[in-house]
Amino acid sequence: MTQIKGERMDKNVYAAIQSQYATLSKVGKQIADHIIADPVHITSISIQQMAAELGIAESSIIRFCKILGCTGFSEMKLLLAKYSPKSVRTIFEDLSETDSIQTISESVFGRNIDTLERALQLLDFQKIEQAVDVLSRAENILVLGVGASGTIAEDFYIRLMRIGFRAVSLTDSHLMQIQASLCMPNTVVIAISHTGKTREIVSAVRTAKAHGAQTIGITGYPDTPLKQVCDICLELYSPEQLFVSPRVAQFSLIDSLYVSLAVRRKDSVVQNIQRMNEALQPLRMEQRRENTAFYKQKCKCNADE
Repeated sequence: MTQIKGERMDKNVYAAIQSQYATLSKVGKQIADHIIADPVHITSISIQQMAAELGIAESSIIRFCKILGCTGFSEMKLLLAKYSPKSVRTIFEDLSETDSIQTISESVFGRNIDTLERALQLLDFQKIEQAVDVLSRAENILVLGVGASGTIAEDFYIRLMRIGFRAVSLTDSHLMQIQASLCMPNTVVIAISHTGKTREIVSAVRTAKAHGAQTIGITGYPDTPLKQVCDICLELYSPEQLFVSPRVAQFSLIDSLYVSLAVRRKDSVVQNIQRMNEALQPLRMEQRRENTAFYKQKCKCNADE
């Protein structure tokens, strides 16, 4: 277990526990379960009392606090008191087959909003700034992703292309390996893997890095194989609930990178957008003209009648 660096004092420790739960040790999970079961009780006891209740060493609790980005037990208690845990029930516990489309939609939107709020509280803005610095200097950008992450990779590629970056998205595992072997130091590779354990993604990033490319990972969990091979790894909060997708947070992070890059080269971005609109204009239907012609014809027919 490694401590998250650069966390803010006001972050939501409930979200941090959820995000890192899968990577915790047996004792770490025991501590996490004890906190989530009765956080109000934890805020009213000492570290000695908690250690006695769990039958563990105080040092284990201190280590756990530091994993969450807290300086110690006292700070964790303050953050537990500041934030109240939100529902972690599955969506099926809140909905039934008799619910209206409006009720279902409101529940889905609410959970997506909750995901965004928790993800924002856990973002490491220093790492994001480092990623933007690296991308802004890149001559070539490769965006990698397979499965559901592949669609996110393609979306990011399109956004980068719109603001004038030379970017390519790759979702085929064989092409990834080939392109990775051709990387040079002026290339930046962005690898998207929710689990951070996708074999072909990790392999391609390792190959690209061996050829001098700078590497950036985007994952939903800390301390993954992908993080081990990346120069920078952006770790997002990941909801552990059926039908609650992490994609809303992933797309928001990509938008943050995209807008940050666009702001840095504002003048050239405006020119690129103008050129893009001019190129696409012939493909767009002139709705107003067609409507005007339609109504003129209709009026003429009515007058004839």
